[in-house]
Amino acid sequence: MKNRLTSLATGLLCLALGTGALAQAWPTKPVTLVVPFPAGGFTDNVGRLVAQGLSTRWGVPVIVDNRAGAGGTLGASYAARQPSDGYTLFLANTASNVINPTIYKKLDYDAATAFEPVALVVRTPNVVTLSNDFPAQSVADIVKIAKAKPGSINFGTPGNGTTGHFTGALFARNLGIDLQHVPYKGTPAVQADMINGTLQIAFDNVTSWAPQVTAKRVRALAVTSTRRSPLLPDVPTLQELGLQGFESTTFAGIAVPRGTPADIINKLNADVVAVIQGEEFRTKMNGGEVSATTPASFKAYIAAESDKWSKVAREINLQVD
Repeated sequence: MKNRLTSLATGLLCLALGTGALAQAWPTKPVTLVVPFPAGGFTDNVGRLVAQGLSTRWGVPVIVDNRAGAGGTLGASYAARQPSDGYTLFLANTASNVINPTIYKKLDYDAATAFEPVALVVRTPNVVTLSNDFPAQSVADIVKIAKAKPGSINFGTPGNGTTGHFTGALFARNLGIDLQHVPYKGTPAVQADMINGTLQIAFDNVTSWAPQVTAKRVRALAVTSTRRSPLLPDVPTLQELGLQGFESTTFAGIAVPRGTPADIINKLNADVVAVIQGEEFRTKMNGGEVSATTPASFKAYIAAESDKWSKVAREINLQVD
């Protein structure tokens, strides 16, 4: 009996030592960060900043793999099927991890269980932009045009299931008007059609659109946060324009496939937090609310966001086939 207990204790000690060694040894080869949207948008920009910072800390490449399509579901599905060894990271976001499960009838990944949350990185509001060719100058103008000719106004977003999509649908519902959603495969395509006048309105992340507004390629009507954005301090909030209680923000963070060892998750959390608290990240992420969290608090945050957006989906009866 004594020998059996000794063997058991030895085994547990080896397991503990092995687990600790795993975290210390990892990573020893390139790590892939899956970003479920195209290059050039908000999510991609966040991913590349985090990847650069982690690569510098670890001394190994962190490769950004853009797998865009279907509002972030394709990239999420791919990442969820990868080995749980710490060498595949996923840029969790509002679309892939919160909204899509509420609007798609079928997903081949379970957003609630497919990933282990690691760290929230940043939150940022959307901005409502107008094409320079669109005659509307105010919310009242948009309502007047939409009611005079229902279905004549198109609004663009980076894709189905993005917060831009939800924001536009909620905006239209609150005003009692009909706006036609045009989903794109990422922000750059939306911007191109806004600048050439194909689209009248866009709902998308303020960090991606502030340069276009500043350059006067498009006009900003309002931001969707409760406070004005430092990137566009002269642009009012929708609440200031009369849409009381209107708030829409996007988050991005790091997650890993389910089953990734806890010691790797904890080390990754510490390293991500160190990167986003650095001066370089905060400077380049100007306009976003940088948020350092534990894995547990990030998990709780995702759950709260899921509850909020699922209620909105039911209210506006939004579903994608």
